[in-house]
Amino acid sequence: MTTTRSLRASMRILLTSTLVGLAWFSTAALAGPVEPPLHLLFSDKNRLVIGTVAEVNPPNRVVFKREKVFGGHDDVPELVDVLADVPADNDLHLGDRYVFAYDLIDRDKRAPGGVVLNKKGSTIIRSLGIEPAMFRDSRALLKILDAADTEAKRDSRSLLNLMLKTLKGDDAQLRNLAAAQIALDADLGKLLNEKDRALIRKVVESAQYSTAARSVLLQAAFLYPDLYGTWWLPVAKEILATTPLDGYPEGAWDPTGLVLLAFGVVEKPEIQLPRDSIARWLRSPQLIFREQSLVLLRSKFPGQEREMVEQALEDPALNADSRKYLDDQIRRLDQQHAEQATDKQGTE
Repeated sequence: MTTTRSLRASMRILLTSTLVGLAWFSTAALAGPVEPPLHLLFSDKNRLVIGTVAEVNPPNRVVFKREKVFGGHDDVPELVDVLADVPADNDLHLGDRYVFAYDLIDRDKRAPGGVVLNKKGSTIIRSLGIEPAMFRDSRALLKILDAADTEAKRDSRSLLNLMLKTLKGDDAQLRNLAAAQIALDADLGKLLNEKDRALIRKVVESAQYSTAARSVLLQAAFLYPDLYGTWWLPVAKEILATTPLDGYPEGAWDPTGLVLLAFGVVEKPEIQLPRDSIARWLRSPQLIFREQSLVLLRSKFPGQEREMVEQALEDPALNADSRKYLDDQIRRLDQQHAEQATDKQGTE
C-alpha cells in the first residue's frame, strides 16, 4: 500500500539522484522527505501571513506590515522582517499585498532535534511548488488556502478538484503549487480518476507549463503509476525525442531539469528506446546532455558509439565546444581500440 510518507521519501531519492543543482529544486528539499506545499504552508513550524510591503532592503530582505495571521498564532510581530530570495522578475513595491510563509529554524544535524534558530532570522520558506512561498494576494490563492487549512480538507476530493482546476488556470505560480500538491500527496493521488490522470499527462506534455510543474508530475507517475497513470514512459520518450536541443529560455521554462529527468527514468535496462532520440543529444550545446546521451547510448546500444559520434560530427550546426567534445570521444575510442589490439597481441 502506497503511503504519503513513502511517496515523499521516494520523491526525494529520485530528485536527489537526477536533479541536484537545478535552480528549481531547493536545497532544503534534499534534507528529508519533500512535503506537499500546502502542508508546509500550514505547518506549526512555519507562519503563514498576509501583509503589505513596508520596506525592501537589498540584498533580499523585505519588511511586511502584518495584516492577518493564519492558524491563530500570536507570535508574529507587527513588522515582519524576512530574508526572501525574490525572483528577479518579482518587482516588489511598497504597499503591495502578499501572502507569505516563513520559518525561524535551520536544519543542523549537530543540534538536538536536528534544528536550530536560523542565525539569519526569519526566512521565506522554499520547497517544491513554493519557490519561494511568497504570493501576490489574490482571490484564487485565498480560495486555495481556505480549502486547505485543516488536514481533513487537504485530504479531500474538494481540494483535489480545486488543484486540478488551478492546473488549468493562468497563474503560473499557483499552477506550480497545484502540481506539487497533487504529486507529493499520496492521499490526493489515491483519489485520481482516469479523467484526472489524462489532465495530468496533458500538463506534462505541454511546453506551456514550467519545468517544475511538469517534472514533479512526471516523477509521481514514474514512481507510482498505479496512482498517477502509466503514461510516464511514452511521455518521457517524447520529451527526449522532441525537446529543442538549443535556444532554451531562461528561468522557469528552461527544460533542462525535465530533460535530465526523462534521461533518468528511461535508463532501466528493460526499456527500449529509438536510437536517434538519444543520439540527437550528442549535438546539444550543453555538456550535461552530451554526457547523458553517451552514457545511455553505451548501455542501450553497445558497440555503436563510434558510429553515432561520427554521425553527430557531420552536423554543420555544431558549436565549437560540441565539436571538440565529440572529437575527443573519437580520440578516446581510437586509444581504447589501440590498447585492446596491443593486449590481444600480448596474449597470442
